[in-house]
Amino acid sequence: MKPVQVSALVPGMILAKDVYQNNGILLLNEDTVLTAELITKLKFWGFSEVEIQETPISLKDQEEAAIAPQISAAHDRVVDITENMMSSGNAKDIDLNLLRGMVGDLDSQIELNTNVLLNLSHIKTHDNYLFAHVTNVAILAMIIGKELKLSEPELKDLGLSALLHDFGMTRINRDMYDKNKPLSPEEWLEIKRHPDYSLELLKESGSFSEAVLRGIHEHHERIDGSGYPRGIKGADIHLFGKIIAVADVYDACISPRKHRRRMTPYDALKNLLSQPNLFDIKILKSFVACMAIYPIGSLVKLNTGEIAKVIGINQGAPFRPEIRIYLDQNGEPVQPPIRINLFDGQYLQTYIQNTLEYEESEKVLEIIEKNQ
Repeated sequence: MKPVQVSALVPGMILAKDVYQNNGILLLNEDTVLTAELITKLKFWGFSEVEIQETPISLKDQEEAAIAPQISAAHDRVVDITENMMSSGNAKDIDLNLLRGMVGDLDSQIELNTNVLLNLSHIKTHDNYLFAHVTNVAILAMIIGKELKLSEPELKDLGLSALLHDFGMTRINRDMYDKNKPLSPEEWLEIKRHPDYSLELLKESGSFSEAVLRGIHEHHERIDGSGYPRGIKGADIHLFGKIIAVADVYDACISPRKHRRRMTPYDALKNLLSQPNLFDIKILKSFVACMAIYPIGSLVKLNTGEIAKVIGINQGAPFRPEIRIYLDQNGEPVQPPIRINLFDGQYLQTYIQNTLEYEESEKVLEIIEKNQ
């Protein structure tokens, strides 16, 4: 830990101590990775210096901090354009060139940094769940597609299919899919018609390839034949449908909804992996290979009983991130907190037992803040 003049800060540096206003209000937490925007705010707030971790900052860390606002803005832009274009439910209002341009933009952001995009649970909530959801699903589907080594034309068609996969939902009353209680049997039957509505609306335009349309129509089909609308199984389901199915379920699980609590990313992935009869196993493995199962900032409980915060991701080892232990097995603060990398050989017997629920996380954060 060392004091650094605010004028000398660069994106990617990590705060070693919380930053408070004179009146005691917390402004920035310890372990915050500084972005250009945050550095500007520190200057505006009148700070002359802050405590910075002495751990060397890699070029990759600096790049991630610098591009995060750009990627978030690109995500928001796609959500807004998608909503403006599709909310009418009329295929004639779809500007195919604009859609393809947005898919290309998402592809560029994925190339820029996949990790930032994967942290979808931290992207701000939008007023209309549907259009944020299709954007997230397109991102996830294209990340899976890259892992599967799809060609560029295939990847662009996959992204287009994913962006339009819930187009038929625009024919359904928003109050039905956005209600604060479970659907009635009659409402559920109507919701299950949306893949047919999508196909009917989009096929008429004659603008979309068979692969794009099949991905849209088959994303609720399941490997064992238990899906809808046709109940087809296994090899009869198009690759795009199989990929979008995984992305769709994952994002639905981690997204806050009025009728249920959202899952942590870890629990959402565990939910997918517990149902190999429903999803293509090769696609599930590809998803795990590129996923940040424990997003940075997640609070987790170790098999030792200790509570830690995830502070880094090890690519290729999604279940073994870098962590900082804050509470011992008795719930007492660890002073100073212990930083370890679960991927290191000396910690092979230590593993994450579970992530903390959101309510429990808030309580633990209060304890941590009181003892810093």
